[in-house]
Amino acid sequence: MPFFKLPQLAGEELTEVIFAVARLCGAKGAWTANPVGFAGVVSWILLALLTAVSLHFLFRHAPQWQFNPLTRKKMQRFRSIRRGYVAWMILLALVFVACLDNLIVGKRALVVHYNGKYYFPFVSPLIPGSTFGLPYDSETEYRALKKKLAEEKGGSNWVLMPPVPYGAHLDAPEVVEELEDRGGVIFRRGAAQPFDGRAYSVYPSKPTQPRQEWTYRKGLRHGDMRGWNPGGEQVEKGKFEQGKQVEYSDFTDGKAAGLEAGTGLQTQLFPPMAPSLQHRHYLGTNTSGGDVLASLFGGLQQSIYVVIFYLVVTVTLGVVIGGIMGFFGGWIDLFGQRIIEIWSTMPFLFIVLIVSSVIQPQTSILVLIICLFSWVSPTLYMRTATYRERERDYVAATRLLGAGTGRILFKHILPNTIAVFVTLVPFMVPDIIISLAGLDFLGFGLPPDQPSWGRLLQEGTENFNYPWIVSSAFCALVFVLVLVTFVGEAVREAFDPKKFTTYQ
Repeated sequence: MPFFKLPQLAGEELTEVIFAVARLCGAKGAWTANPVGFAGVVSWILLALLTAVSLHFLFRHAPQWQFNPLTRKKMQRFRSIRRGYVAWMILLALVFVACLDNLIVGKRALVVHYNGKYYFPFVSPLIPGSTFGLPYDSETEYRALKKKLAEEKGGSNWVLMPPVPYGAHLDAPEVVEELEDRGGVIFRRGAAQPFDGRAYSVYPSKPTQPRQEWTYRKGLRHGDMRGWNPGGEQVEKGKFEQGKQVEYSDFTDGKAAGLEAGTGLQTQLFPPMAPSLQHRHYLGTNTSGGDVLASLFGGLQQSIYVVIFYLVVTVTLGVVIGGIMGFFGGWIDLFGQRIIEIWSTMPFLFIVLIVSSVIQPQTSILVLIICLFSWVSPTLYMRTATYRERERDYVAATRLLGAGTGRILFKHILPNTIAVFVTLVPFMVPDIIISLAGLDFLGFGLPPDQPSWGRLLQEGTENFNYPWIVSSAFCALVFVLVLVTFVGEAVREAFDPKKFTTYQ
């Protein structure tokens, strides 16, 4: 009995409807990226054709979509396995959150209200800074804009940022923190211990230009001091011990003392930085200053894209090649087995090393390389299942009715062997996630500008003094792999033919 009753419908077509609607509405982001891989007019033509076909099947054949009783019984069995079903729901929730993209994580603002107008940068093309009164025409730095508008007392302009206001791709802003003076002793905000490190004041008229810089030990000035004029030239230096000045030199014959006085103290926090609610680095920063949570989110999106790409390619190759080998048998099967034996001996890691030395592999190229070494297992499963099904009476009946090879394979045999892939796919997902993370860990994976769990693991293992890096990546990787494993175990038990087969 077929796994389910469904008209001839490509599985990706319904997804293309979502992409089409989102793109036509002007949405931008990773989740609305070009799904067919072409640029310009060709992309839109293909997208329009896929949308038209999707709508045709959606409205004309929707009443025919129904699972057979045996499949419904298997699905009920899956829902009864609580651990696997809960893991499946959590995975679906993670996919949904990843699809929200810039609504959750991103350096672009969600909403900007400026001079009575509303802007939605996260779904809009580039908006220059001059639009909001900033002195540049490049893309607006929305975190700085939010700070600037917040300092304008009584203003009606405001900026709404995502919960994690940092991008997953090469977004490493400087982190500047205001210090507190508690009775002549300097502390970081909310800290119980006096401040140790370097702090500086800035010109009130030029907030980005330091006025004076001191070294602090236990909250007191202790060490070198330097001062600059508004042009950035050093005009003075000195030395302090236990809060008292012991040396001082003025390079401008006493004019430095008349410069504009700096107000307040600031310190720059260099990466890696520990988790901080104040700066909205909820899991801290990595060695390059990027937000760890944003990198984990980008790595999740990357993993979902890679898993879908990987499964589509490997399962398609397995169905086509394995189906042909099992259906025809004879010399075709023998030739295919010899090819599989030879291909299985190819050194996967060496191939990746060679490709990485010649070009910088992008995500699609890297996944294609992994797919070239992963199609063997689904092919052998499909070959075995096709060998069994081709001897069934319904295959002989379709031959007598004049059905062609393609129709027999994909219309009749494939629906009866799809359960093999339903139980196999959940165990293929961890393979691709671990393979990609392993290559990134070794330095042969994705480009440095791409977020990666493997690269976070590599940074964390080289910097155990900053445990939030390795612990975050490790927990995320283990959490997802455990969920997928639970789902795989539940699917395998629910679709076990021994539980639903009766002999008469």
